Amino acid sequence: MTLRSLLYVPASRPHMLAKLPALRADAVVLDIEDGVAPEEKPAARAHLREASARGWLGAGPPWSVRINPRGSPWHADDLDLVDELRPPRVLLAKAETPESVAAAADRCADAGSRIGLMIETARGVGRARELAAANARIDLLVVGSADLRLSLGARPDADRRWELHALGETLLAARMHGCRAIDSVYFHYRDPEGLAAHARVSRDLGFDGKSCIHPDQVPTIHEVFSSSAEELAWAHGVLRAWVEQNGAQSGVVVHEGEMIEALHLEVAERILERAP
Repeated sequence: MTLRSLLYVPASRPHMLAKLPALRADAVVLDIEDGVAPEEKPAARAHLREASARGWLGAGPPWSVRINPRGSPWHADDLDLVDELRPPRVLLAKAETPESVAAAADRCADAGSRIGLMIETARGVGRARELAAANARIDLLVVGSADLRLSLGARPDADRRWELHALGETLLAARMHGCRAIDSVYFHYRDPEGLAAHARVSRDLGFDGKSCIHPDQVPTIHEVFSSSAEELAWAHGVLRAWVEQNGAQSGVVVHEGEMIEALHLEVAERILERAP
């Protein structure tokens, strides 16, 4: 499944849950962590139960639930909700130690859920490779830049230089363990140009997609993380040259002055998978 956009929907807002079937994001995260005030968390769980009963969950994009981290006063109740709703995926917020991740991931795996990890603190970045290996059902790493910047004491800049090391470490951890990597949210939801520039940084590093907080951000993210016409033309040309020049036997062909080896076929196939 293509995963360019990951849209957060606060579970404390039932009118937004009712819109789930019509959303056009590649996946949605029903949030009962930072997007929900402490006093609203019990109501948010109740709203998710109602959304499930009404058939809204799964009627639109694939859905996940982001739960509060282990050690918080809400974690146990969140795990009970996971047991009840059995979401396709659970996002574990503020993943920091393999032990805490493994304990929560084991419980979520028992409910049949895949597991995503929020990498959003200095400790999380520093142990990202261990965290990704904590459970076999972990298949997604998501950067949380807002908490990360607070954790690091960093100052933001347009080129995202302050977080490049964290993006790179998260991406390496994801690829080492067969996970997809999703970039953080861009909070200025009425700034599509800024969003596109923010997204291109992680796209060029190798990320699969980006988180978002408003449905209006989805088209921009899809445009950035989809293959361009030029990339698609190159990919088709590479595959055609490989067949016409019998690359399977020779091992090397030439396309537009470029030496093409078998590894270029995998690059071409990835480009075609990201076709708009």
